[in-house]
Amino acid sequence: MASAFGPRLWRRSTHSVPAARSLGRRMTWHAATALVAFAILQIWLVSSAIAAGASSTLIFVALIVLLALAVPVARSTERRWYHLSRQALASWGLHARFRRDVRRLWVAALTLPFLWVSGAMAATDAIAAIAN
Repeated sequence: MASAFGPRLWRRSTHSVPAARSLGRRMTWHAATALVAFAILQIWLVSSAIAAGASSTLIFVALIVLLALAVPVARSTERRWYHLSRQALASWGLHARFRRDVRRLWVAALTLPFLWVSGAMAATDAIAAIAN
């Protein structure tokens, strides 16, 4: 029996696709905040490592890692999504790629400081053991 009131709202299968233009701005926000989180974690870990007895040159190495690696990667990701959002049509596939890139950006920003500072501490200990 057909309904005289039209399709039910909760059974609609078509969802509207969000605008692609907003993806560039959203990626800019994610890249900036991920970079700030990366820098805060890095500062905290390096200061903890220096308090534990690590070399003070670790501060300069941390700054070099931040400027030489993290900033260009965040900027290139943000720039790519800015240009992609201006050229691409809105689709669920584009939004899935956006979510994947955001997830990768945040995983890198929250795990890489722990990995490289612990690696730098291990390398410092190994160099000190070889030197003695």
